[in-house]
Amino acid sequence: MAKVPPFGRSQVDGEDPAGLSLAAAPELLTARGEPAAVSRGAGGVHAFLGVCAVLVDGRGPEEFALGHLKAAVNIGLEGRYAEFAGSVVTPEDDIILITDPERELEGKNRLGRIGFDRVIGYLKDPYAVMFENQRDVEVASRLTTNALGERIADVPELQLIDVRNPGEAEAGMIANAVNIPVGQLPERLAELDPRRPTVVYCAGGYRSSMAASLLRKHGFDDVSDLLGGYNA
Repeated sequence: MAKVPPFGRSQVDGEDPAGLSLAAAPELLTARGEPAAVSRGAGGVHAFLGVCAVLVDGRGPEEFALGHLKAAVNIGLEGRYAEFAGSVVTPEDDIILITDPERELEGKNRLGRIGFDRVIGYLKDPYAVMFENQRDVEVASRLTTNALGERIADVPELQLIDVRNPGEAEAGMIANAVNIPVGQLPERLAELDPRRPTVVYCAGGYRSSMAASLLRKHGFDDVSDLLGGYNA
């Protein structure tokens, strides 16, 4: 399947993206084999989001940032996929996968190894779906180190979140950041203010993209993550 052009550039200033929706009722999976395909339909993407399924987008952070469905959580297949999925998704959640072509079964199987057997389907032709439903697509704000420095200087209410593990954070943190490891983030959302501009960082950018997408899913409107992470 050919990719459609990206919907916009990854942004560095937290601007609000346009909203969107998708459709189709997912079919239940059999115990074995390929996950069922969820195709776009007349009702829009939001129709299958109404079943309370979690959209897990397995593309890399860079591609995710260029365009993804609203409410999707970015857990890249190229990283420690199952481990981190297990820290932000529960075994009781119904899951719909978004992956690059022909990686759906890989995503399902890797989740199955940790007991996540409620993958109810995958989004068929995700690039076509996003292209046809651009109001339900958003881009992710990713900051360079220089842009972060400017943001810190210009936005006194900025909320900085370090999602590395405590041992990593002990070696050094950005001034005024709070350390909430990504696996603890779902349980500690109440410690954060969704109304404040927020920047998330990790060591290299994988966990921060996941954490930032999780915050957006929970109503944080102005969220960015740091390109290259603390080591940039």
